[in-house]
Amino acid sequence: MPVRRGHVAPQNTFLGVIIRKFEGQNKKFIIANARVQNCAIIYCNDGFCEMTGFSRPDVMQKPCTCDFLHGQFTSRHAVAQVAQALLGSEERKVEITYHRKDGSNFLCATHIIPVKNEEGVVMMFILNFDYILDEGSSDSLERLNHTSPSKYSTINKIPLITLNFSEANNDKKCPSPPSSEKTIIAPKVKDRTHNVTDKVTQVLSLGADVLPEYKLQTPRMDKWTILHYSPFKAVWDWLILLLVIYTAIFTPYSAAFLLNDIEEQRRRECGYSCSPLNVVDLIVDIMFIVDILINFRTTYVNTNEEVVSHPAKIAIHYFKGWFLIDMVAAIPFDLLIFGSGSDETTTLIGLLKTARLLRLVRVARKLDRYSEYGAAVLMLLMCIFALIAHWLACIWYAIGNVEKPYLEHKIGWLDNLGVSIGKKYNYSDPSSGPSIKDKYVTALYFTFSSLTSVGFGNVSPNTNSEKIFSICVMLIGSLMYASIFGNVSAIIQRLYSGTARYHLQMLRVKEFIRFHQIPNPLRQRLEEYFQHAWTYTNGIDMNMVLKGFPECLQADICLHLNKNLLQGCKAFRGATKGCLRALAMRFKTTHAPPGDTLVHSGDVLTALYFVSRGSIEILKDDVVVAILGKNDIFGEMIHLYAKPGKSCADVRALSYCDLQTIQREDILEVLDMYPEFADHFFTNLELTFDLRDENAKVSYKE
Repeated sequence: MPVRRGHVAPQNTFLGVIIRKFEGQNKKFIIANARVQNCAIIYCNDGFCEMTGFSRPDVMQKPCTCDFLHGQFTSRHAVAQVAQALLGSEERKVEITYHRKDGSNFLCATHIIPVKNEEGVVMMFILNFDYILDEGSSDSLERLNHTSPSKYSTINKIPLITLNFSEANNDKKCPSPPSSEKTIIAPKVKDRTHNVTDKVTQVLSLGADVLPEYKLQTPRMDKWTILHYSPFKAVWDWLILLLVIYTAIFTPYSAAFLLNDIEEQRRRECGYSCSPLNVVDLIVDIMFIVDILINFRTTYVNTNEEVVSHPAKIAIHYFKGWFLIDMVAAIPFDLLIFGSGSDETTTLIGLLKTARLLRLVRVARKLDRYSEYGAAVLMLLMCIFALIAHWLACIWYAIGNVEKPYLEHKIGWLDNLGVSIGKKYNYSDPSSGPSIKDKYVTALYFTFSSLTSVGFGNVSPNTNSEKIFSICVMLIGSLMYASIFGNVSAIIQRLYSGTARYHLQMLRVKEFIRFHQIPNPLRQRLEEYFQHAWTYTNGIDMNMVLKGFPECLQADICLHLNKNLLQGCKAFRGATKGCLRALAMRFKTTHAPPGDTLVHSGDVLTALYFVSRGSIEILKDDVVVAILGKNDIFGEMIHLYAKPGKSCADVRALSYCDLQTIQREDILEVLDMYPEFADHFFTNLELTFDLRDENAKVSYKE
């Protein structure tokens, strides 16, 4: 599978940052669209709902002057100040008495904050509400109260915001809600900068450099941050892969064959740079250290499919992951102990240099990218087999080399090799005996023949140590032979099944794009959605899998899949088990990518939509009128109309969304079968946004 890129499309991150920053601070705020009449509320958080007693469906689309909170103790002067701040697009703090839904009153400080786009035009208002204990006190009740989970929770459910407030459609304003006495339209003011002031960020507990501009922008990244899918990172990873392969091959070879007494004496005399191989090792160590620094600046994809680019979060993620292994593998041990005159230096260098093999763990964690390609898997298995044979050959030589001086009878395999090729060892001459090439080739020949269980006997173990090692090699060989070569056909079949399906579907998508000449931006959206959907479902049609089971089992599965909706939505509480099973069978899950339009203006409303993950925006004439998140419902009140109506707005996904839908005919059919539940359902069904266009005339041919 390709590298996960995460959510990398240009996005407006303003609301996402605001909502995440308010989390955990027990803030109570609403967000209003300044470009529509009466500055209608398009978002309210949990704290505001708890403070006022109103639900989100009650608050949405009301004017941000909060007329519905006014009562007998509400000061007209304070109301006028709020209206004046909205009309003049001014930042202002007003103390005002509001009334809850149950009639009780409370004193709070209302902070009106205008938010402008890059052109200096006010696009939104943020109204922050703080309790006031008594007159003249600025302490907030947040310190006395503890937050509690709410059914209206949508915090952190808007990771990707792509709001588009069209300036060309400012004449087409949405009708004013009937509860408003005067029409408020924020003027276009450009007398201030479009950045939020330091005072505002202080009130919102934000840093002055945290609150972004309200505009379409790519995610902000530090100057030296590297994208994990960038061309540079891809080239660098391949370079590190080559260095790791070099390390895996030459480190055991150097430790076993090259670090002998003559080599060590020569290095002491002429310096560290005497051997070109040591210079290469030094360069490799430097590259590994640079790779650690690069990993500290490389983005990653978190569990929410978001690209994390904050340096501190990247560092914490790396420290918790592969930093320790990378650090140990990058330490140049031979440099640290260079110059020591002890006799154990050679052995110590050889042992410590093998710590570089820890880098192979980094390679192993990335092998799953290529696990779908059968040819790559075969090549990989062959390389692993050869690499293990190479390591065992180095160990085989090290055993013979260590035992050789202490053998009373020269029966070791090195002595036998010297006799067979006419290069006997003369122990008074250290340079006598077979060459390094002869010894390595013979050792590799022995390990390959032992691993494949094809021993010819011309190179045989004679000492006890050699025989014990040979037994271990045979055990390893039998295990590798059975697990790799004996199952090659099964591995290819298993790997090719998923790969073939993926490439076949991808080929169809590309052929569709080529045939219809889809433009590049739309083509990229198609390909990214396909890759995300494949990752999400692994190319499996869940509905087809479900249909393969008996109907009674399907009902139980559907009841489990829709458990959170049926238990969490107030409208479904009190239904019998049979009613819930019938409803669950008729729910369908829809997955939508960012920017996908779920309902167009003028479409016939044939279903009810329940948002189970992600966030969506509702637009009238390209003006955002509502933002919906988890547990919100939109559609129409089906029991009030004999025929389905038409949508008055567009519904567009802001992030990757999961929606559960049920057709109008299906729900009416179930309620007809369970009439005792129908009244309860229609009484408790609360639409967060009613899409029905009351002005449209619906006509159908019977």
